[in-house]
Amino acid sequence: MFRIFTPFSKTNLITLIICGLSLFSTAFSQQKNTVIEDDYETLQGKIRLYFNSSVDRSMMYAQQMAKSTNYKHLAFANSAMTVFFQAKGNIKESQKRYKAAIFYLEKMPESRDKVQMKSYVYNYGAITESNRGNYSKALENYHIALKYADQIHDIKQLVKIRGNIAILNEAVGNYKLSIKNLKYLINFINENKDIFTKTELLNHKSNFNRGLGSAYESYFMKNLSKRYLLDSTEHYYKKTVFYSQNFLENKIVAKLSLGNVYNWKYDFKNAEKTYLDVVFLAQKNNQISTLSIANYNLADVYYSSKQYNKALIFYKKSDSIAEISGNPLNTIDYLKSNFYQAKIYTILNKPDLAYKHSKIYLENYEKYEAKLSEEALEVNYKQGVKDLTAEMLSMEKKYEEKLFLRRVLYVFYILLFIGVLFFVIKSRILKSKAEKEISSLVEKSTVKKLHTELTEIAN
Repeated sequence: MFRIFTPFSKTNLITLIICGLSLFSTAFSQQKNTVIEDDYETLQGKIRLYFNSSVDRSMMYAQQMAKSTNYKHLAFANSAMTVFFQAKGNIKESQKRYKAAIFYLEKMPESRDKVQMKSYVYNYGAITESNRGNYSKALENYHIALKYADQIHDIKQLVKIRGNIAILNEAVGNYKLSIKNLKYLINFINENKDIFTKTELLNHKSNFNRGLGSAYESYFMKNLSKRYLLDSTEHYYKKTVFYSQNFLENKIVAKLSLGNVYNWKYDFKNAEKTYLDVVFLAQKNNQISTLSIANYNLADVYYSSKQYNKALIFYKKSDSIAEISGNPLNTIDYLKSNFYQAKIYTILNKPDLAYKHSKIYLENYEKYEAKLSEEALEVNYKQGVKDLTAEMLSMEKKYEEKLFLRRVLYVFYILLFIGVLFFVIKSRILKSKAEKEISSLVEKSTVKKLHTELTEIAN
């Protein structure tokens, strides 16, 4: 008969349970991290996929990635959200996220992953600075990102950054360089299709064609006599729309810019139709900055076609959006909007309102002049703003004189009215007094006469 030996005392049993729980916890933790690690590439791909189509959707995936405890994941998620919060106008949160991205980046151990993440973080930081209009800071960050991507021969990242730099060159007025580099990049991705996925190819073609359209448009606006540039502008924006069926942001911007082309070609009917389509898409997708610009451009169409009352409606809509937005381009639209409102009120012979809007223009121009000069903001408007200022100063001076004379006349009429009223009242008072005196004399005369008659009768 064998004795049943139990190797587990009470103490050993407790120890084993604790060890078992510890192992289960560790395994669960590792499984959780493994799941997130497995999902990292998928989430990263989705964040990039929806980057130019749906900020909210891309933000959702970034927030999902931010739940990880992995420093690499946290660095990428926060750097991406830096751009998203900036796009929504939340500058404070955007800055906070970028500091977090840098913090987690520094926590990563030295490795190829860390070098690659440095390129990602600085690239997103550059995009954010560019969206704020801080082009010199953006270029500095792009060069840092480029250095790290080149260090590990990350071809895909190099293409992205060089594309962003080409687009930045257009923003600061280097149109020919921007066009040259973007055409080179389009040829490069066409010749190296195997490096990219189908989605990546479409995304690059969407971005680079949008950049080319924008460069040609800005180049034309700097050289208005070269109207042939409008044909190239229209060509590349239409290609952008074609490649942007899954990239809503690029689609909206390309449509907005196509409206500009139609406007420049005096095709006001197509311009109006295109801008109204952009207003609808911007409202639907909560794109505040684009909504402001679309309303301003619609107003411009109505102004050009001499539909002044319609123009005023959309200029005012643009104003109301621009006043609550921190976007530098919206600020410039706000300046020009008030300039054209002043001109419209001049045409409508309403000097008071013309003076009011010329005053708003000049006060705000002085406020933002340093920023405009510092950033060399030639994208669409800087030269125009300078020219408008001289005209607005002339208009203000003209209406100051007119309004001064008008106010003098108002004061004169008021004083004249008061004077006439005073004399009328005084005349009435004197007349009333005279009537009372006459009445009193008549009464005294009547009493005296009656008294005399009674005396005679008595005698």
